[in-house]
Amino acid sequence: MARSGTTGEETGTAGKEAEALARKEAAVDAAIVATKEELSHICHLSHATPESDIIGIFAIFAIFAPMVKNQKKHLVSFPVDCLPGGVRQYTVAVSESLQVPADMVASFVFAVLSLCIQGKYSIRVKADWVETLNLYVLVVARPSERKSPTLKEVFKPVFRYVKEENERRKSEISEYEIKKRILSGKLKNIQDTLSKPTSKAKYTVQDAVDCQKELDELEEVTKLQMILDDVTPEALVKAMKANSEKMGIISAEGGIFGMMAGRYSNNTNIDIFLKSYSGEYFSSVRVGSGGITLENPLLTVCLAAQPQLIADIMDNKEFRGRGLLARFLYSIPNSMVGSRTYRSKPIDQLIRADYENLVEELLNIPDLTGFERVIRLSPEADALSEQYNQWIERQLTDELEEIEDWAGKLHGNTMRIAGILHVVKHKSNAINVLLEEDTMKSAIEIGKYYLEHSKQAFDIMGLSDPQEVKDAKYIISRIDSNSKNSKIRFISKRDAFDLCRGHFGTVEEMEPGLKCLEEHGYIAIKPEKSGRGRPSEKIYINPEYYKWKEKQNVKTR
Repeated sequence: MARSGTTGEETGTAGKEAEALARKEAAVDAAIVATKEELSHICHLSHATPESDIIGIFAIFAIFAPMVKNQKKHLVSFPVDCLPGGVRQYTVAVSESLQVPADMVASFVFAVLSLCIQGKYSIRVKADWVETLNLYVLVVARPSERKSPTLKEVFKPVFRYVKEENERRKSEISEYEIKKRILSGKLKNIQDTLSKPTSKAKYTVQDAVDCQKELDELEEVTKLQMILDDVTPEALVKAMKANSEKMGIISAEGGIFGMMAGRYSNNTNIDIFLKSYSGEYFSSVRVGSGGITLENPLLTVCLAAQPQLIADIMDNKEFRGRGLLARFLYSIPNSMVGSRTYRSKPIDQLIRADYENLVEELLNIPDLTGFERVIRLSPEADALSEQYNQWIERQLTDELEEIEDWAGKLHGNTMRIAGILHVVKHKSNAINVLLEEDTMKSAIEIGKYYLEHSKQAFDIMGLSDPQEVKDAKYIISRIDSNSKNSKIRFISKRDAFDLCRGHFGTVEEMEPGLKCLEEHGYIAIKPEKSGRGRPSEKIYINPEYYKWKEKQNVKTR
């Protein structure tokens, strides 16, 4: 028989279940309120807006996937056997003594040799192509890799030469300054006398002209300066003008990039660095001065920098756009940190003496104003050069397409290396001997070494990334730089655009980069109603990004 109602017992059971459910719901509500109060307290302590922070906690992030390419753990080592005997022995000895990679030593040594002979020699690659022998070198290494001691050791003979040369010049400088003061005083006396209408004609205008001519023809003698560190472009131009239009920039920190980017003037100024790579005519015109003209400026640049520096370089579009980064040979030595020996073998004094004597001999080769010694290739070396050129050319639209600007200069840089190796072998007799096949083979092997390392460097800099990835990295780097030492949890899209103003013309131009950041789990974007009108959007930063970043910072210490 069907039942049409419920018993008292059933009603009681249902009531108990309802009460239990109500208690559970009340407990959940209380937990939510407590959580919100705790979050509000935390946010208050960190000066954040509680409501915004609470909303941010419920932002849904994609799985965090760092925008970094799979970088090779171990790159090919520098082909030390391609170096001439004495230079090879010195490179190996310094590497062993200081417990640093031979790559670092060899790259620094090439910079020294470049500095010694820049402007004295060039190499004729083919009938209508001549390369100067100066190099731009950048070694990437962590802070604990002993970059400064290595630079100090390798450049020691150059610093000693400069010191001794300036001691020798002391009397010549004094003589020049005395003559200049006398002639300047004489000219002023003539001009003052001629300017008095009532005075007797003790001097004539021709006397003033003759005195000025004598002053102009007085050969200036100044202290020799061959090496600068972090110098402004303007100061560099002045120093080059006073030193036969040549200079070396040597730094273990890479701060020169900040100078180029306009650390003190807010204007990127890289003209002198671009033109001094190949000796192009340079002229600067400044308000209130006559400006400075350099007919054939040449620079050797040798920098040692931390990985973070070259990652930051990508922020400056002008460095890449105008070809500055394409001029450098990059070396990323395999780290020896963690496997270095305490009681290493000291540098053999005979090996060091041979190296220092070589440097001194190259420095003492005189500059010939208006004449440059040109190295020519043997037929065998010329054939190898052509094959190498075509090997590079075939890859410019394929494997090397992402670094086409750099790879386009690889053949020329390799010919510069060949010229340096040739001068080291034959010294002052270099132009009387054709560059041999073996020398060209060695130069090409070294060029291929720099190719592999430079590809890695461009990956680190993000310069071989698609545009949306470059934009994404730029956006997150600007947000990072704005947060200083704290971890910013959210930022409005408008504020993010303000941080990136100059890189993007409109908010819409920033969208592909933001989308890329979302897809990789760096950020989540949520609309937020703040009154009437269109909801504003906030960008929330994934805490996983900060965890990953901290791990990366630990790895580079």
